[in-house]
Amino acid sequence: MDDEIVNSAPAGVIRSPASLTATFTGGALMVSAILQPNRITTLSLCPIFHLTGIECPFCGMTRSFVSITHGDFAQAIDYNPGSPLIYAAFVWIFLVSLKDMATKQFENFSRIPRWLMQSWLLITCSIFAWLFWERMIVIIL
Repeated sequence: MDDEIVNSAPAGVIRSPASLTATFTGGALMVSAILQPNRITTLSLCPIFHLTGIECPFCGMTRSFVSITHGDFAQAIDYNPGSPLIYAAFVWIFLVSLKDMATKQFENFSRIPRWLMQSWLLITCSIFAWLFWERMIVIIL
């Protein structure tokens, strides 16, 4: 019975870039919707933090995603200033993946405009470099 379900899907759907990215990004967004902001204020999944006691540049990302999903942008930025950019990328990739699946574009992932990708990368890398400096280097010095 399970083989019939898998075999009934169009070729390439199960392992297409669109389905994989939609699953990953959609899953992260769904988890952030399920978790309640008031119940995760002390949540820390970061192995670097648990090993060293020092926050890495990505610490607070989960709490921030939850805060953004629930509409608390100020709290999200307080948890991690770079998270709104990552969250926006997740939403963008999720929507593009759904579009690709709907249009049966299973082989290639839709291209993001070069100017948008470069701008996003520059801003995001700058923020996380600053977070790396503030959270990891300054503490050591």
